[in-house]
Amino acid sequence: MKKAAILFGSAVFLFANIFAGSATKHSMDIKGEFAKTHQCIRCHLTIYEEYKASSHYNSTPFRDPIHAKIFKLHTKATKEKEYQCAKCHTPIVKNRAIAKMDPKSFGYHQAISCAYCHRIKAIKHHPKANSNVISPKKGYYYGTRNPKIRSEYHKIDNTNIIHKNGDTCLGCHSHKQNDFGFVVCKTESNNTLKQNCITCHMPQVEGSLSDRVETPTHAYHGFAGVSRGAEKLAKYLDITLESKKHLIISLHNRAPHAFLLHPLRMAKMVVRVYRNGKEIKKFEKSFVRIIGKDGKPTPPWIANAVIKNSMLKPNEKRVIDLNFGLQRGDRVKVEFIIYKVNPKIAKKMGIKSQKTIFKVEEFDV
Repeated sequence: MKKAAILFGSAVFLFANIFAGSATKHSMDIKGEFAKTHQCIRCHLTIYEEYKASSHYNSTPFRDPIHAKIFKLHTKATKEKEYQCAKCHTPIVKNRAIAKMDPKSFGYHQAISCAYCHRIKAIKHHPKANSNVISPKKGYYYGTRNPKIRSEYHKIDNTNIIHKNGDTCLGCHSHKQNDFGFVVCKTESNNTLKQNCITCHMPQVEGSLSDRVETPTHAYHGFAGVSRGAEKLAKYLDITLESKKHLIISLHNRAPHAFLLHPLRMAKMVVRVYRNGKEIKKFEKSFVRIIGKDGKPTPPWIANAVIKNSMLKPNEKRVIDLNFGLQRGDRVKVEFIIYKVNPKIAKKMGIKSQKTIFKVEEFDV
């Protein structure tokens, strides 16, 4: 019994050191250009779990079925020999030859890794697409906190302004221009310290950023967006019933960029009117940004014009009159739904589109 207790105690001690102790410090040595993401689990378990379910981790064509389909179509149409999307989707990949792509290789397995993002030193601007300037210092990471206890595994630099004003995201999320000079998508980069990419898409949530430095909150590393954590962005869309007599709905996009951005996306407003407990009327209105050529929708790589754009503009308040009379006692329910891929496009591509109920508001007349 005593021997079993000793063994159990030893196991607990070993387990504790695996995740937090200095006894395993040697295993944090960086082999290669970037540290492995799973090394971060030692101190940042909560953040790691958020990241593991995020679009950053699932950015490769091996993990994202939509990306896989687009990649296959693009490669077949262009006959390209290199995986051009690797620049942002798997940035630490060195050999981008399509013939050499392997989900088990370090670069593709790491996807958009923790070490990569936290080593972005500056952004290099270019008309076609921006790029990231990576710090050559291994184990030297940029962040926003200034903990009293310093990490024994890496250096922390909280003086780089781009990691506070959100510009660190603009190496990949600013704009993309195709070979015809057409801007496929663009994020208006009106970042300030008060409102920016990080404050909106990486808001502070409950839980310590590390098991070594106790903090009440940490930046959300699930990266709130269409794929995950959309509810964290719902506060940036105001839905209002403008009249008690007529069905007039206003949508106020309080984000500093268009809603939505990617040309594959679609949003839909569904309005239902209930009278005496029964649904008597239903309205649907879609919001799209369709790009193409010669007046017809096309894939992004051959588009040269915007065919249609009904997406909400930055800070726009749009009033929509549905031309329906309301009565006292009616109840109005408004759902704002986001589709990761426009259902019509998804059907043509033979893929499933993720549907997210972004926000719901109900009004008593």
